[in-house]
Amino acid sequence: MHIAIRADGGPSIGYGHLVRTGALAETLLERGHAVTYATTTPENVGVAAPDEVKRIELPSRSNVRPFLDRIDEAVDTVVLDTYTADLEYQRAIRSNFPLALISDRAQTPVCADLVVNGNLYASSLEYHTKGEEPEWLLGPEYLLLRRAVRRLTKHDPPWREQPERAIITMGGSDMGGLTPTVIRAFDGADLRVEAIVGPGFSEQQEGTIRKAARSVPSNVHVVRNPSNLPERMFEADLAVATASTTIYELLALGTPIVAGVVAENQEQIANSIQKRDLATVVGPDCSLTAFSAAIKRYLNDPELRQRRQLCGCNLVDGHGVKRVTDELERLVTE
Repeated sequence: MHIAIRADGGPSIGYGHLVRTGALAETLLERGHAVTYATTTPENVGVAAPDEVKRIELPSRSNVRPFLDRIDEAVDTVVLDTYTADLEYQRAIRSNFPLALISDRAQTPVCADLVVNGNLYASSLEYHTKGEEPEWLLGPEYLLLRRAVRRLTKHDPPWREQPERAIITMGGSDMGGLTPTVIRAFDGADLRVEAIVGPGFSEQQEGTIRKAARSVPSNVHVVRNPSNLPERMFEADLAVATASTTIYELLALGTPIVAGVVAENQEQIANSIQKRDLATVVGPDCSLTAFSAAIKRYLNDPELRQRRQLCGCNLVDGHGVKRVTDELERLVTE
């Protein structure tokens, strides 16, 4: 079958939509299906999606007409993952193609055949539907994780009574500019700390990060967009990240987490992981003091680290993308 994915991503809006649809595209291609991305950010699709996908550039995120005009009639179904798709946008697509909607919030009414939300809080949302009731795929068993992460979930994460490694990964673009603050929060810690510079970081951001790394006596290594980021996260004894898609990858890998909130759509993730005691969430100010205290607690409490490690692995099994792909195939064949 031929699947069209409608998603955007970049430094100003984040890369989460491309990361999770990229995981879906990987699995679809593995099963012999064709995948086309329709996007306003074609230059960024390659950050998360396989090179084999076809790309169509769109002039608008909110106008559905260019999408319908440019999409191939041979498309069997559409996967829609964008906050700008309102009810009329969905209706227009669904009148032409079966529609699978990836939606992590419920502000907009739903008009789709399939709704996917892998977030911890998914089942608590009150979606409003228009038209025939969709099939609901809700909860972490439907998380769309990258192949590189899924492979690592088959192995037990490393355990060290005395932590040796930490990682700072604040998303593809660090929209909150928190990486330098987190680096300073590790001041004095006897660890190898890797500060990740994502694909959407500006040269100015990277310069500020490297300056922060030089300002602390800790063993901080600044690494730009490493190809083996999942392996680095897996090997870390703790991670500092934003409450975004990365949080779910870290849970699946069993890496204890300190989470910061830098966008409104991250608040529900942060509240959910805090309620279940899956990670340490710093206060809304994301201050140096808050990060320092959270890091110090992990370093001094191996029991907490081990409990969080086990809880994350047990919660996210890494098979979500297979389950969603199965349902997409069923949507087309039925």
